[in-house]
Order: sequence, then structure tokens, then C-alpha cells
Amino acid sequence: MPSVDELEKEVDRLHNELEMRGANSRGVKDIFGRTFPFPVNSEHKATVFFPILWTVKKPHMRTFWAATAGFFCTFFSCFAPGAIGSYIKRPAPEGLGLSKLELSDAGNYAVTGTILMRIITGPMCDKIGARKTFIFLLLLGVPGMIMMIFAQSSGVYLWARVLIGLSLATFVTCQVWCSQFFDRKVVGTANATAGGWGNVGGGFTLLLMPQLMKGLLDANAGNPDQISLSWRQCFILPIVMHLASAFFIWTGSDLPDGSYKDLETSGAKQKSKSAANVALIGFTNLNAWILLIGYAFCFGVELTMNNKLVNYFERYYAIPNQTAGPLGASFSLMNLFARSWGGILSDYMATKKGLPGRISAMWVCQVFEGIFCIVLGLITQQYDSPDEIKFHGAPLVNSTWSDAYGQEFLFTQSALGVSPCESDLVRSPSHGWMNGVWTMVPVPVNTLIVVKDPAPTCVHAQGTLPATLVCVILFSIFVQMSEGLHFGIVPYVSRPALGVVSGMVGAGGNAGALIAGKFIVGAGNNGPLDDGFIRLGAFIIGFAMLFFFIYFPESGGMVLPKGLKYDPQLVKPAADQKGSDELDFTNTKSTETVTSSV
Repeated sequence: MPSVDELEKEVDRLHNELEMRGANSRGVKDIFGRTFPFPVNSEHKATVFFPILWTVKKPHMRTFWAATAGFFCTFFSCFAPGAIGSYIKRPAPEGLGLSKLELSDAGNYAVTGTILMRIITGPMCDKIGARKTFIFLLLLGVPGMIMMIFAQSSGVYLWARVLIGLSLATFVTCQVWCSQFFDRKVVGTANATAGGWGNVGGGFTLLLMPQLMKGLLDANAGNPDQISLSWRQCFILPIVMHLASAFFIWTGSDLPDGSYKDLETSGAKQKSKSAANVALIGFTNLNAWILLIGYAFCFGVELTMNNKLVNYFERYYAIPNQTAGPLGASFSLMNLFARSWGGILSDYMATKKGLPGRISAMWVCQVFEGIFCIVLGLITQQYDSPDEIKFHGAPLVNSTWSDAYGQEFLFTQSALGVSPCESDLVRSPSHGWMNGVWTMVPVPVNTLIVVKDPAPTCVHAQGTLPATLVCVILFSIFVQMSEGLHFGIVPYVSRPALGVVSGMVGAGGNAGALIAGKFIVGAGNNGPLDDGFIRLGAFIIGFAMLFFFIYFPESGGMVLPKGLKYDPQLVKPAADQKGSDELDFTNTKSTETVTSSV
């Protein structure tokens, strides 16, 4: 007959088996007596992720899906103007008459304005909670979209994009909120999946906005303001998305057991320290600064490519907007799985090598990211592009050529001349060459056509598009994996300043987008984009070397052994100082005296 000890071991084994499948077989309750639907640790954070992924039960998975949806919406809205930029930049009254430089600068500033906002968001998460901060940021972006609808000048367009871009600080709230609901052994996967599926909003906007624009053009056919009215109406969709997501997030909770206020009243949560105190701890951690720089050259690279790729395919490969949008979206769509791969790899390496394993995996992926960025530029560097310095000031090209299917036309009128190797979307005139024959019947008004120089030395005549697409996809996979790997480490940097560190690292991504987009890759008329890709790849590999200096005294680093006197935390938190998500249920007040405000 089995002994009591043997029976207890068997019961524990059965409990562990059920918990691995996502069941709270031990019946653990929160501070208010509500049974959690999933297995949790001593701080009531979920200990599993994939077995419970496809549920929306409170509190853990409601938080995951709300955080994902909220971040998705802000990514969608931030890059929506760029997805239909070829319409918005057209001369008035159809568009706002934006130059290529103004269009490029607006894209750069859209992801730059949120640098400060992400830094501010970190302390807000520690002080009032990620959920309330999330709602604030979503609502902050709505006025920018309203400004976009009514914009009549390039200045208003620029400020609208900056205001919408501020809502991208929701990345910080997304990562902090998920970190507060999932155990450390799965937090890398949870953070990476939420962040990746949120980032994919940048891909979906490149897929959907051009098609929405096309549908609205058809619906507004016959209206003299057809084009202007259609691109303005497109921004109603992201407004609705922001409002719906804010409501969804409102239905969640600050922490697994409830609101900050109730948990502080019960004694389970330490009252939040001053924002200045928490910020000082976060900003004086050297590991946080290295991760900030590293994130600048993975997430910052993603933002840069989201702003550059559609224009790159339109101009270098003479592809219309409706096709260039989906091709450009291929980069962001890798977020559907690649960022999660980074989180899974981070958690796996932690089981093998601890924190040094997480850091090593991050370094390897970031180096491969830089390699594929360089290869992307090398594919087309040997061929002429519209941005070649030698073409600056060259005479315009005019031709009577058209393709075999009558889908693309070139005109002899001087007004329709383009720079050598140029590709641009223009409004057709009343007559033109179609299928090699001069057509006296007017070409339909407002027909969008592709004008391109058929010179055999140009990129769009070389058949390199398939190789470029393959390289873009591989490049993107390592970018997204690097992002996931960064936020597999962030929760370990400083628990008392989790929000601040998350905000710092997130802000680094946007700072990287400004640096890469404006000064490394550069605006389209400052030099060939493919040369810029090669420079960017070299910077990515160079700054990845900083990862060798990430060090945790209790775990070590990639090459440095643990136990050294060196401590990257320069200003130490108080001995009893806890993080905003660090709960202690041993001395809580009776739950009968606490009213939940969740």
C-alpha cells in the first residue's frame, strides 16, 4: 500500500500535469476570493502561456489580448498616412502638395515625437498602472487623426503625424502590463507575442489602407473632390479602432488581483514611490542603457523600413501603390510569428544558460539582422536608381513606350517627364499612348497610371524583385526576433523600476528610427536607398558589440563571470523597495474590508 508521502508526490505530479495544460487544479484564489482560471505563481502571475492563449478570460488573457489590440491599433494608425502617401502628396486640391523630403520627414517625425512620450510613460505605468496609461495614450492619438481629415497644408499634416505617433508609446504599456501578469519563465514569450502581434498593425495598414482607398475612390466616383475626399475618409477607420480598444482595455484590471488602489489598501501592494525616485533608479542602470541602444537598431530599424519600403518599391521597381503596399507589408507581417520566436528562444536559452543565454541569443540574432540589411542593399547597388547623384539635375525623360498589356503608359508631354530611372504615380491627361497607339478617345479622368523610364540600366529592369523580397523577409525575421529577445531581458533589469526601464528601451527604438531614417538611410533625394541599407547594416552589427557588456552580478554576462564587484545599478533602491507588480499576501487585511474597483 502506498505511503502518505508517495500519495502526496503523486497528487503533486497530477497537479503539475494539469497546470502544464492550463488548469488551476489547486484552486488558487485572488485576494478577493475569486478563483483564477489558470495556474499562477505566488504573486498570482500566470505560469503558462500557449495552453491558455486562445482564451479571453480575466484577468491574465483579457490583459494579453487587450494589450495586443491596443498596440496593434496605434501601429496601424501611425503608419496609415504612409500607406496612402502617394495620394496625400499629390498637388492641391487632390492632395497637400508634399515634396518627397516633406513626406519622408513626416514619417521620421511621426516615430520621433514618441521618444519623450515613452520615457514619460514608464513612470506613469509605475505610478498609476499600465491600464490607465494605455487608455490615455489611445485617446491622445484621436485628435491627430481628426487633424489629418481636415488638413489643408503640409504643416498640419506634419503635426497630425507627430500627434498620432505619440500613441506609439503604448508599446511601453503593452510590455509592462504583460510583464505584470505572466511568470518570468514565460514572460519573454508573452511579451514577444503581444508586441509582435501589435507590431503587425504596421503591416496590416500597408495591406488594408491602399485597398480601402481604392474602394472609397470607386464609391466617390463622379465627385469633383473624389481623391481628396477619399483619402480623408480613410482615417475614420483608425479613429474607431482607437476608441474600441480603449473600451476593451478599460474592462481589464491593473494587476491579477485588481486595481492598484485596492491592493495598496489591502496591504498586498507597497504604495508607489515618487516618480522621481523610480526614474532615478531606472536611469542609473547601465544594462538599461545598453538595451536602449540595442533596441534602437532593431525596433528602430523596423519603424524605418515601415516608412521606406512602400516608397522604395514604388520608385525603384515602378510598382503602383496597390501592389507596393502589400510588398512593403511583408516586412511587418513577419511579426505574426518572428517576434514570438525571439521570446520563445529567450525563454528556452534561459532554461539552458540562464540570463547569459538570453543575452547571447539576442547578440546572434542582431548580427544576422545586420548581415541581411547589408545584403538587401547589395542586391540592387550595382544598378542605376532614381536617387543616383549623377541624375540630380539631369534632363527629364519622355517616351511613347507602353507595356504589352496596356497597363502602364508613358507620355510625350514635357509635363509628364520623369527623372532617369524614376517611377511615379500621376494623373492621366486627356490623351495618351495606349498599347503603342495614340488614343484620341480621352483617357478616363483621375486614372492612376505608372510612368517609368524603360532604360535597361535601371533597377526596375533587372528582375531583382524576387531576390529583394526574400531578403526583406529574412531581414525582417531577425529584426523581430531581436526585438522579442530584448524584452525577454528587460523584466530582469530592475524590478523596482520596471516601467521606467521599459520606457527607456522602448524610447530607444523610436530614437533609432529617427537616426536610421534621417541620418543613416537618409531621405530618398539625398542618395540611393540601397547605399543607405548597407550603411545601416554596418551600424547594426557595430552596436551589437555592446551586448558583451550587459552584466548581472548574480548571473554574469555573455563572457563575464558572475560574482564580480561590478554592479550596473549605480543608484541602489531602498532595501525594502518593491516593484509595482511585486505583491505580498502574507499580511493583507481581510478582503471583507476591501471593495474591488475592477
